[in-house]
Amino acid sequence: MRQESGGTRRPSFLRALTVWRAAKIAVLVALLILVPYVSDSAFITTVFISAVMFGLFAAIYDLMIGYAGLINFGYAGFIAAGAYTSALAWLHFGVSPWLGLLLAGFVCAAIGFFTGLVSLRLRGLYLALMTFFIGEAIRFTISNTPDYTRGMLGLNVAPFPSIFGIDFSRGNYLNYYYLLLVIGAVIMTFMTALVNSKYGLAFQALREDPLATESLGISTTRYKLLNFTIASFLTGIVAGFYAHYLGILSPTPQEFGVPRTVEILTITYVGGRGTLWGSLFSGFLLIGFQEYFRALGAWRLVLFGCLLIFVMLYARRGLAGLKKYVW
Repeated sequence: MRQESGGTRRPSFLRALTVWRAAKIAVLVALLILVPYVSDSAFITTVFISAVMFGLFAAIYDLMIGYAGLINFGYAGFIAAGAYTSALAWLHFGVSPWLGLLLAGFVCAAIGFFTGLVSLRLRGLYLALMTFFIGEAIRFTISNTPDYTRGMLGLNVAPFPSIFGIDFSRGNYLNYYYLLLVIGAVIMTFMTALVNSKYGLAFQALREDPLATESLGISTTRYKLLNFTIASFLTGIVAGFYAHYLGILSPTPQEFGVPRTVEILTITYVGGRGTLWGSLFSGFLLIGFQEYFRALGAWRLVLFGCLLIFVMLYARRGLAGLKKYVW
């Protein structure tokens, strides 16, 4: 009788746990959807857009560093490549910004594949330096071709054209926000399925011990290349959105250089490496932090650096490690 009672109690407990998790997700989704709409504030909506967008960049970065152990110090250069691809495709060839999102993804995937071929046999600091050089090469190429990209003069980018009767003209922040939520939901669902598949297990094995993984007959170079290419493709899509939402691009270091990479790296670490979803929560925390200390200018990077050092020393699992206390 005890075994039967325990057997019936355990499924009931699992069902209750599943319902509780579903309820938490429903609450979070409701907050994401309703808060900007109810607030009816352009400022709050733009803050939410920035938080979700940089949370997505950080989650994609986490796919590289948190699951496969790949350090990309030139990540901002890949964002520049995606943003300028979509913007220039519209400017010079009349390509619709909607198609520009996919085009930006494929161009970034090609750059990521090439980067993987020349650098993924490297490890640690050498890989980080190689990706840094490639990212900076992309930025300097953009800034030194003003006849085509307008360089440091700034490139005006068209907004998304209306679709299904939804107006995406400049200033309709709420429509851009909901579009970003749709893009983010697709990307996060895909990455979650990926890391829970056999490919995700291979990525984590590479992160823990590449030599042991090779001894099992798994090609570390192949899976590193796959990880880098997929992450670059997803980066290009979000970067394409970034270009048409922002409306103007300039290859400054603050926008597409080391400061931007440090910002995204900080969001990833604070959210918790190897969690994906932790980066979204961290995005809201750090973008709010950034807005609050906007008056400090470049000194915000110093605060970001201090926060990153604190997390790496005392809270290595980031916000993901604190979720049990929050709930």
